[in-house]
Amino acid sequence: MPTTTFNFRPTTSNLTSASSPPSTSNLQPPTSNLQPPTLDLRHQRPPETMKVILHSHFPAGHTYPMQAVAQALVSHGHTVLWLTSSDNDARVLATGAHFAPTTATAVLDSPLVKAHKTGLFDLAEGRLNRRLLAQVADYRAALAVLDADVLLVDVLPHGARALHDLGEIPVYATLGVIPLYTSRLDAPLAASGAAPPASWAGRLLNAARQVVARCLETPLFLRPAMSRQRRALGLRSLPLGEPMEASTYSPHLHIQASCPRLEFNQLPGTPRHRKHTVFVGPLVAQASHDLSKLPPWWPDLPSQTKTVVGITQGTLATDPTSLIIPSISALQDDPDLVLVVVSPHGPEIQSSTRRTGNVYHAAWLPYHLLLPRLALLITNGGYGSIKQALSHGVPLLCAGQSEDKRDTGARVAYSRLGIDLKTDSPDVASVRRAAYAILGDDGYRARAREMGDELNRLGGAGAAVEALEELVRNTVP
Repeated sequence: MPTTTFNFRPTTSNLTSASSPPSTSNLQPPTSNLQPPTLDLRHQRPPETMKVILHSHFPAGHTYPMQAVAQALVSHGHTVLWLTSSDNDARVLATGAHFAPTTATAVLDSPLVKAHKTGLFDLAEGRLNRRLLAQVADYRAALAVLDADVLLVDVLPHGARALHDLGEIPVYATLGVIPLYTSRLDAPLAASGAAPPASWAGRLLNAARQVVARCLETPLFLRPAMSRQRRALGLRSLPLGEPMEASTYSPHLHIQASCPRLEFNQLPGTPRHRKHTVFVGPLVAQASHDLSKLPPWWPDLPSQTKTVVGITQGTLATDPTSLIIPSISALQDDPDLVLVVVSPHGPEIQSSTRRTGNVYHAAWLPYHLLLPRLALLITNGGYGSIKQALSHGVPLLCAGQSEDKRDTGARVAYSRLGIDLKTDSPDVASVRRAAYAILGDDGYRARAREMGDELNRLGGAGAAVEALEELVRNTVP
């Protein structure tokens, strides 16, 4: 079946920017002017296969794990239509899925893209203003092309929940591509950078914070923003006193791309969400082995005789002065080390650091080739990157505080898989001290390998597909 790109055009005249104040008088659901598709997917599937609509948030860190799921779904013979930002079209089509760019949602995402933010940890009014209605508009446009058995979304599942409550989709699932957050009294709050408290005083303080979040923050901010949009669709307001899981994860199936131990061995706080949460480990798409795209120095990388350290800052917060340049300065004078620096800012980095023969630069390197060679990965702590590193038994030095990165670093430190510097911009001495502490202690490597074995046993994208298949089989039409 050829892959296809569809041009969805929901009207957005009644959508404001994400920063505009909400209005209760003119809040109406966007309508869709869907152009006739060149291919109608509504009945295009053999027996015993699924029709699946995917929706992923625009950042690359969200696209990559969904790419693995899409690839696995297609390889199992399922029909997949994937909604995401227009700049992700090549990644979608590479999986064999059909591509549909978001339009109503893209209006709200545009300011976030310009600000290099995901928006997931902004205040509720800014994060959620009009988003539910925009999501519903995009989902309805997609459903006009593919009458899906299941809708899988990664974050902010408010539109999926509303559409299910309206009876327009049989069931929806969520994909956990950021740390797992729960309403348990001993669970750290999102973006706190904390671990579960060990003392009684810490437990009491943490419990108080959870109670405040549930009894004050949710009803005062999240619930009103969502309820206004639900009423515009003819739905009831959200119930009072809902735990955070109800607005974060699907009660039918939540697929977490991790393992319980990396998530502090904490499951969701509600019985239904606990029952329907599965852990599948890292979600990594099957990569091609086009060696021609590797940098010319790759075959000569002396990984057999030297200790190789990788340095990267992910795909969103990429300013090299924060972490990459201090890391190079901290370690480049050690003749026993080889530094592999992965960043799109290579020329700027090289002009700001001394040139030594043990530092190698690349704008991009496939992780499945790089990670097996590393003794340490220095990173700003993206959730996907740390799990890929651990799946290869690589310990971590984390330095990131934006959005969920502080929570990722907390997980690394809590399980003693590496060191969390708890800053976006560490100084040279801090990087040097932490790097040598990890490299000089075989326990970090041993624990990283043990965690990697646990992650790899969970099945990855194949296990995610099996969970979706079981969900659809057990869903009453």
